[in-house]
Order: sequence, then C-alpha cells, then structure tokens
Amino acid sequence: MPALSKPYESQEKEGLLVAYPVKGNTRIWKGALVCVDSSGYLVPASDTANLRFVGVAFESVDNLGGADGDKKCRVIKRGTFVYNRSGAFSQSDLGVVVKATSDNEVAKSTTNNIAVGTVVALPSSTTVRIRIDNHTV
Repeated sequence: MPALSKPYESQEKEGLLVAYPVKGNTRIWKGALVCVDSSGYLVPASDTANLRFVGVAFESVDNLGGADGDKKCRVIKRGTFVYNRSGAFSQSDLGVVVKATSDNEVAKSTTNNIAVGTVVALPSSTTVRIRIDNHTV
C-alpha cells in the first residue's frame, strides 16, 4: 500500500476495553492479570513461556468445558492496579518493571520474565501497585 496522498479515516477506537476470546477449559477471574497464549487465546497470567501480557480482566468469564473462543472476556488495557508481590521490594524499586508469577502476583524477575507493569507504589509490605500502560500488547 502506498503512502497517503489524501486524508484517511483510520477508524480510531479508544481501546480502554478490548474483548479477547478465552482459551478452552479456562476460567478468568475479574481483576486477574491476563495474557494471550501462542494461539492467541486469553489465559490467566503465569510464568509460562510464550505468553504475551494484554491487561487486567474487567470481568470474570467461565469457559470451563468450552472450546477455544466459545466465550470472550473484556480486558482493561491501562491504569494502575495492586497485586501481591513475591520477593523483597523497597522504595528504590519505583520504576522497576515487574513480571508475572501468577494472575495475582508479580516479582522483579522470573524464569520467563513476562513483563506486566512498572512499580509506582508499595501500598503494604505484601503488595505493589503497578502501571500496566506500556506493557500490554
């Protein structure tokens, strides 16, 4: 396709909520960190190879007993969220990129390093607030 030579309507869409088809036999809980697998289906975040982080589940969806894509789940693509943390964190970790250990826990380093957010606050001794904006695909 050649470069534009006249105005073009690119059909902009805000993109705060995006619906993804859910992997078969999978349950997604509202508030979960979520990824797409190598087939492009939504799964709970985990420290598993070939996952790509897409955001935070806006709703719970139960696709247990269903096939790939039988149900969709809306996913939030930006904002800050509080999750459990694994390992030691200190105030100097503000700005550090964290990785998923599960759909509700993050660490500074994991085996597969699935980046899910940047530390913006440490609300308690067991939680971390992360900004996901620059880490979703």
